[in-house]
Amino acid sequence: MNSSRAESAERALANLLDVLASILIPLDVTPSRLAQIARASFVKTGAAQARMRSSGRPHIARIAALTGLSRAEVKRIVSANFQFGELEQENVPRALRVFRAWRTSNTYSKRGRPLVLKVSGGPVSFQSLCKEFSGDIPHKVILKELERRMLVRLSKKRDRVGIRSTRRRPRDQRQELSTLLFAASFLEELADSERVLVRRTEHIAAPLDISNSYVEKAIANRVTSLVDDLPRLFARKGRKTSKQTGLNVYALVTRERKRRD
Repeated sequence: MNSSRAESAERALANLLDVLASILIPLDVTPSRLAQIARASFVKTGAAQARMRSSGRPHIARIAALTGLSRAEVKRIVSANFQFGELEQENVPRALRVFRAWRTSNTYSKRGRPLVLKVSGGPVSFQSLCKEFSGDIPHKVILKELERRMLVRLSKKRDRVGIRSTRRRPRDQRQELSTLLFAASFLEELADSERVLVRRTEHIAAPLDISNSYVEKAIANRVTSLVDDLPRLFARKGRKTSKQTGLNVYALVTRERKRRD
């Protein structure tokens, strides 16, 4: 790939990762965990392209050449059947690392019950807890994040903090997960050019004197109606056949992103 194509590909990838990051951060997927999953995916795809003709087994050296990973790393992932491994502590968001350590460390819990800690000060305090388990992130930042997640309760003077005895319902992550699943399925279809029958993006200019809600409903209704009517398009009246194929149709209507000056 020449330099201009490489630059274009990397810019497109950066745009894709910008969007992906906005979905993964609320799902508590860290960059290090994403890298683990990505390496397994690269090796799995590389293996499909570099199998030995005689045995059908993955060719470790060829996969390493394709992916840029070391042969030892490739061999480890192949031996694990392309699994990316269990979630390890270093791949968890820092605030959750602190929270888990608070509940499990003998220093910060007693008889399995997390201690109420001074917010700042020497051992044993929330500040020392963060210093031990959050790395270089200030304890006030970790505390604010745990508050946002509704995992801790502060005293009235905000000088002592404890884990909530009654856990609040965790933030609903179904929207992000649904978006991620839709995007993964859509990209899988889009990447197989031999199967793509229609690929089109349309920009629709709407007059300023028409309300956004009207335009939104008009477009959404037509797209929904089209998708709902597609099964009838291929139905054969009075004929039954065991030979069938399938079409996957993805519909997405979005409002234009406002441009920043």
